Amino acid sequence: MFSRTPKAKGPEEMVRQADEYRIGNTVEQSFTTAFSLYRKAASKGYARAQYLLGTMYESGHGIQQSYREAAKWYEKAAENDDLDGMCSLAFLYESGLGVKRSRSYAIEMYEKAAIAGNARAQSNLGLIYMDPTGAEHSDHAAVTWFQKGNLGGNASAQTNLGRMYEKGLEVKRSCETASVLFKKAAKQGNTAAKRFLAGLYLFGLGVDRSETVAKHLYLEAARWGDRYAMAELEREAEPDESYMPSLKKTDDPGRQLLYGLAYLDGVRTGNSVATAIYWLEQSAKAGNTTAMYVLGQIYENGYCTEKSPRTAAKWYRWGADKGNGPCAYNLAYLYESGTGLDRSDNLAFEFYRKASESECDDDAKSDALFALGSMYADGIGTERSYDLALSTIKASADLGHAGAQFAVGKLLLKRKDDAEAARYLRMAADQGDGRALELLSAMD
Repeated sequence: MFSRTPKAKGPEEMVRQADEYRIGNTVEQSFTTAFSLYRKAASKGYARAQYLLGTMYESGHGIQQSYREAAKWYEKAAENDDLDGMCSLAFLYESGLGVKRSRSYAIEMYEKAAIAGNARAQSNLGLIYMDPTGAEHSDHAAVTWFQKGNLGGNASAQTNLGRMYEKGLEVKRSCETASVLFKKAAKQGNTAAKRFLAGLYLFGLGVDRSETVAKHLYLEAARWGDRYAMAELEREAEPDESYMPSLKKTDDPGRQLLYGLAYLDGVRTGNSVATAIYWLEQSAKAGNTTAMYVLGQIYENGYCTEKSPRTAAKWYRWGADKGNGPCAYNLAYLYESGTGLDRSDNLAFEFYRKASESECDDDAKSDALFALGSMYADGIGTERSYDLALSTIKASADLGHAGAQFAVGKLLLKRKDDAEAARYLRMAADQGDGRALELLSAMD
């Protein structure tokens, strides 16, 4: 049960309550209520409320989406020295969204926020200087701002700085440094970083060469709908990845998904989470289950925004009902762990089974089969069955799941099938599973 929130008195308290309604962790999520509270606080001149009201207009949460209105409130926030407001206003001017496009004014606003320490502004500013077609092109300036953004923990800055180290642009070429930066950004959900990191593993640049790791990373990015990763997996020519300050409006759900990913990653366009979520939601509402999965991932893990397991569950459930395997798997995990939902082993089992029966990539299917097999083995959410556990986990192992390969090896050892156990343990050991290597050594 959600607790009733007391009536807010001042603008600061209004914003705190609005945040709760927007995120939906402690009260029933209501963008309409959040919008109303932000507006009341913003009308009192409270800068943070003015910025957040702008994000509501930009994302279309609680109100009809309007870049023009977003720009109006971002400008008010910027006039009150809100750095996020400055950065968001600059993004709209850079992209020509709701205002007449002006790169010079965008740079002015980005620089003001960036100098004051705003990491997103630093990254977006670096991206402008990185653009080889722009009059302001300066790799040196790009590196400087990406380095500052990296220190602020911005995933887009880390990804773009990694690209410059990989290519040796105004820095000494170092694929090892690039790999470190890509890993940092990938942990924050940047799909472009996963793809660039996969390329390093594929050719052994700055990391130990591993086609297996490269494939896993490409599959992770492809699961989000990243067309560049898909092209690499299918050995097709990759589409153009040049800088684009703005993208034309579209009603196509597939392109809407790509727009969302572009604005989220910040390697082809300026980074703006509000616009990214707007396009992802447009795609999802049109029935694109990949967009539903991405939205679930964003809210479950807090990628570029606050964590909201209940919001994540909403998108996963919608995707699972439409047959998306990864959505079903992640919803099952939320039920199994009780993260944001009432724990239910039975529902977890049902959604893991649904995920295992859905059309999805080998990595996603092997994860679902392993989880399902583990529940059979422990009798959680279903009747215990060692035979079903072995066959299900074995199916996962055959798809390349290292944990499943180790588990099958252990189960076969109990059944005195040493030769077959050793074969699966060797598979797991080859993927770096130290536990499998220890068992193999004990068998010798």
